[in-house]
Amino acid sequence: MADVEATQSSLPPASDTIIDDGEEAETKEIMLMKQRVEEMEREAKKLRELQAAAEQANGSSGGETDVANDQGEDRTAADGRSVYVGNVDYGATPEEIQGHFQACGVINRVTILCDKFTGHPKGYAYVEFAEPDHIDAAVALDNSLFRGRLIKVGYPFSSSSAIYPFSKTALIPPPTHIENAKALRVGKGLIQHLRETLPPPNKQAMIRKFFSRRSPDCLLPGSIVTVTLEHAPNTFTGVLLGIRRRGPDSSFVLRNIVQRTGVEMQFFATSPHLKEIKVVKRPPKGRMRKAKLYYLRDSPEKMSTIAGSR
Repeated sequence: MADVEATQSSLPPASDTIIDDGEEAETKEIMLMKQRVEEMEREAKKLRELQAAAEQANGSSGGETDVANDQGEDRTAADGRSVYVGNVDYGATPEEIQGHFQACGVINRVTILCDKFTGHPKGYAYVEFAEPDHIDAAVALDNSLFRGRLIKVGYPFSSSSAIYPFSKTALIPPPTHIENAKALRVGKGLIQHLRETLPPPNKQAMIRKFFSRRSPDCLLPGSIVTVTLEHAPNTFTGVLLGIRRRGPDSSFVLRNIVQRTGVEMQFFATSPHLKEIKVVKRPPKGRMRKAKLYYLRDSPEKMSTIAGSR
């Protein structure tokens, strides 16, 4: 038993070996990441040096403000000739995107945006054309099939879109001006506004003359009225049985006997078919009771006599 215990105590613990291997792997990963960061920093430094050398070679006489303004103007002009392409396949190449939009016009550049850390494409790109007129044709390819996907084509977000982006030659009518629009927004004067704007001027005068209770020529039940219409029958004469005063929706009902048949017709004041209203005879004593009206309705002989003005 003593020999067995001595042998077991001499063996190294397995957990310590596993921990040492894990620490070595983490150390290797950290070293690789540091090397990648150093390589990226060296590449960025080279790019800055190349950019500075290019600026010196151009020999621009203006200051830094002029250079920034020129770059901003160039970028704005490029955005005005570019379209945004979304839902692009990750394996697509600039040549394939250029071939898809080749029929729209001359293409200056195709830019596929990639992640700055991994270098993988983000799934969208920008296509810059030689002329701004080619953008409309490119936007027409929205929801077209490219490498098995429906791509989204639109205007770049940085550019200011037109008022009517579908056509640059469209004529936009000016907005109509409404008097006293503030009262309409809060709900005051809406009915008055509709009464003044919906009926034409001649209809408004007709409503004020025949349907206003304060007018001396207002229609009264029992009157004999002749109506002139735009369609057949051109004229209709009958006894006024009822009148409805509802502003633009005002109407009245006439009744007469036509070929031994009682005919009742309802006319609306704002109807375009109504041309003229003429009162032939007013009721006796200025007003007639409803019972008398219904009595005349059931008496064809008296109705025809009254409506015929005999």
